[in-house]
Amino acid sequence: MDAPLRILAVDNEPSVTLSLRYVFAGPRYEVTCVENGDAALARLGANSGPYDVIIVDQKMPNLTGVELVDAIRKRGIPGKIIVLSAHLSSETREAYERMDVHLMFGKPFNVDELRTAVDRLTA
Repeated sequence: MDAPLRILAVDNEPSVTLSLRYVFAGPRYEVTCVENGDAALARLGANSGPYDVIIVDQKMPNLTGVELVDAIRKRGIPGKIIVLSAHLSSETREAYERMDVHLMFGKPFNVDELRTAVDRLTA
């Protein structure tokens, strides 16, 4: 059997991370959830191995999603990035596009579309 897809989900809403754990249940997926950008950067820098996909919210305390993705890119951290947010203005979308974010989904999100998108990104 192939190794599971490693997913890092960054969202300060417990209901969202709970949903993502459900959407990406094992054995095909291995999901790690953190509640903010600082925790995500700590996890990414902890030599825990690369994540295949990083799912990021935009509106979080301390670091916004744009600031988090910028820090991830500047550090050369590999992985596909998906933004999952209810706060995606055209300016925010443009900022993510400039940083080569792979996909953006609004909240509420369609579970099947998100799972299919992750599977396609990592195929």
